[in-house]
Amino acid sequence: METRQLESTPGFVIFDLPGAQHYVGEARLGSRLIPGNATMLVRHLTYVFATLEQQRSGASIGLKSDPSDAAGAVEALADELADDLRSGRLSTSPGLRLDAELLAPVLAHDQRNLIGDDDRDGISFNDELIGVGAAAAAVSLLGGLDGKRIAIEGFGPAGLGIAREAAAAGATIARVATTKGCSGTRSDDAHNDGGQLDPAVLAEAWLADGEACVESLSENGEPAKPWTVWKDDVDVLFCGSKPGAMSGDGASMAGATPVVAFSAAAVSSKALAVLRAAGIPVAADFVAAVGPALGWWADPVLTHDDLRSATAHTVNTIMSETADHDDGPFMAACYRAESFLRSWQDELPFGRPLG
Repeated sequence: METRQLESTPGFVIFDLPGAQHYVGEARLGSRLIPGNATMLVRHLTYVFATLEQQRSGASIGLKSDPSDAAGAVEALADELADDLRSGRLSTSPGLRLDAELLAPVLAHDQRNLIGDDDRDGISFNDELIGVGAAAAAVSLLGGLDGKRIAIEGFGPAGLGIAREAAAAGATIARVATTKGCSGTRSDDAHNDGGQLDPAVLAEAWLADGEACVESLSENGEPAKPWTVWKDDVDVLFCGSKPGAMSGDGASMAGATPVVAFSAAAVSSKALAVLRAAGIPVAADFVAAVGPALGWWADPVLTHDDLRSATAHTVNTIMSETADHDDGPFMAACYRAESFLRSWQDELPFGRPLG
């Protein structure tokens, strides 16, 4: 993994693999950013590309500036990296403290298919595709979602995508959690549809209140503690708030519940060890979240439905290939990705996408 310090403004760019065709990753802003904190964000994308058998690599841009200086830092970045951006060698997207408007001078050079940016009833199509992939992974683990109860940790745009897909497949949304707390079903009809959190109500709450949505979704506006999302009374747990979102303690609380990770390194190495020892399957984040990458270089004639189908098919295929491995589907997916990496890299990158 190479870290290049920027010369025109405080900050850095991380490139995971040497000799990649393209480098892709988020741009983030913060005066205290350090490269080490972005390592698993970068590695997650490297494994996504390897899963799709693409000779591409994860990357990350860190601008070490205060928000008040963000516009100038972005302009300097766009000038300094103009050759990489215009050639398509490096592509980025809004991340921590950087929205599309602020990052516009850099995004103006993006040569990818931007269908993923399309609005889909309040979330981006990329978030919808993560929902499609995560739901497909859960279907593989459970044999279907009809009549199953689910919980979503790290509820947000991608979590809303999961909720919509799972509900459409017949699942009951039992709990959602953000950093502000955890909320389950309520007894009144306005927030409860046959014993589940309704996706339409979840969407309304998220769009209105963001992570504080769990307050309006909870009795008396008092959500439970965030960690209560890990209770083992559901059929599958989705996790995706941050790297290492599911810790060893969370995995122990989850009991025998299968887990689907949907964001970078959402399962910690300790959690994976606990779950593997108990024989509990874990779907890898870099499998469930392949959808956006399928769209980035897609033929412009492909539609939303085409890419939804491609995402579901890809995830189903990989989950089927890895389901019966003695080391579990997560590690089997790692072995599968690493087999492709060995076909074009002299050495494997150090460290798997685990929090």
